[in-house]
Amino acid sequence: MLYTADLTECSALSTLSRDAIRHMFIDVLTRAGATVVEQASHDFPGGGLTCTLILAESHATLHTWPENNTVNLDIFSCSPRLKSLSAIDELGRVLGARHTSVRETARADGHRPAAVTG
Repeated sequence: MLYTADLTECSALSTLSRDAIRHMFIDVLTRAGATVVEQASHDFPGGGLTCTLILAESHATLHTWPENNTVNLDIFSCSPRLKSLSAIDELGRVLGARHTSVRETARADGHRPAAVTG
């Protein structure tokens, strides 16, 4: 399942360091059931951040737009064990998001049924 979320009017975004946001993203996803395998991030001039987590369950990405108090999230998982909506809700609360918009898209999980032999 793919979840794309827009968190807007994030009142706490300007009070948090990029390192704090990065660690919070990892912690929230871990508590939601994700297994973080690797992470990469880039700090932009002006305070923006893009952080991508490679998960055993697939991947998650966070983009911050501090000039607009906006955060965009993408969480893709093939595992029903990962509670993506809980992670989005928690990030919204911690970041002080006034509005949260979530889109859910069903995706093929890449598994094919075994061939039937006669």
